[in-house]
Amino acid sequence: MVQLHRMLSLLLRIVGCCLWIIPVYAEVNVQLLTAPTTESAQLVTFLTKTFNDDVVITTGETVFDKTNLLIVLNGEAVKSLPITHPPTLFVLPQPSSIELQKQDGALYWTPSLAAQLALIRAILPATNRIGMLVGHNDDMSWLRVFKQYAAEQSIEIRFQTVDKARIARQVSELAATTDVLLAQPDTDIYNRETIRFILLAAYRQNKVLIGPSPAFVNAGALATLYAPSSLVAEEVAQKIRYFLKNNKLPPASRIKSLNVSLNPQVAKSLGLSVPTTTELERLLHLEELPTWP
Repeated sequence: MVQLHRMLSLLLRIVGCCLWIIPVYAEVNVQLLTAPTTESAQLVTFLTKTFNDDVVITTGETVFDKTNLLIVLNGEAVKSLPITHPPTLFVLPQPSSIELQKQDGALYWTPSLAAQLALIRAILPATNRIGMLVGHNDDMSWLRVFKQYAAEQSIEIRFQTVDKARIARQVSELAATTDVLLAQPDTDIYNRETIRFILLAAYRQNKVLIGPSPAFVNAGALATLYAPSSLVAEEVAQKIRYFLKNNKLPPASRIKSLNVSLNPQVAKSLGLSVPTTTELERLLHLEELPTWP
């Protein structure tokens, strides 16, 4: 009997130690605030499989007082976010005018302009002048930071504020005075309605467009860095794990896992000799590219 009592005591101590070292999470409700898209549906599926029963992933109508963590997937969804809200992870293309509160975090899933500049230098090392289209509502403060960053590498950045009625002429004029055009992920400028005019105007000046996405590379841009949706989903999951462990979100950050998209046909048509995708990924050391500006 004494021996049995000792064995039970030992077993309880072992179980107690295990409970101490294994994190135990209460059920956490994570709400995705987004328009219904293929990407958001894929993210829900990925997160549900990743966390099983530890985390309840929901979309649709948001009940803020029952939500532990809110994930905002696009700028439009921000408009429906109340001033007082649960801890919120903003998953957006790039830093914006959204003011993060103390409990909020962010993941910016497009490459930094500095990283795109590294891609330009790897493809077109003789580049001295880069043209960029900017919108009337763009935050020029961080664009000026990028301009200074480029100047330190002896590269001049020239901005052209877009007038949509004259966009083809503006692109032509900008391309004529620069070596390459760099596109930032601004859907007000780069969209289905404008891309044809932008690419044709650049092509007529024998100039290439770098960025902003693989879709534009398929349409006629030369190359871009990008983060596949699977890698974005993995980094979102990492931030959720951090939240579960620390009861707060990590600081805002830009995605580090990047791939290269290249259009060899565009290079050939412009008489450019460019490295292959594999060679570019090796030359760039993708994990070491600057995440700002």
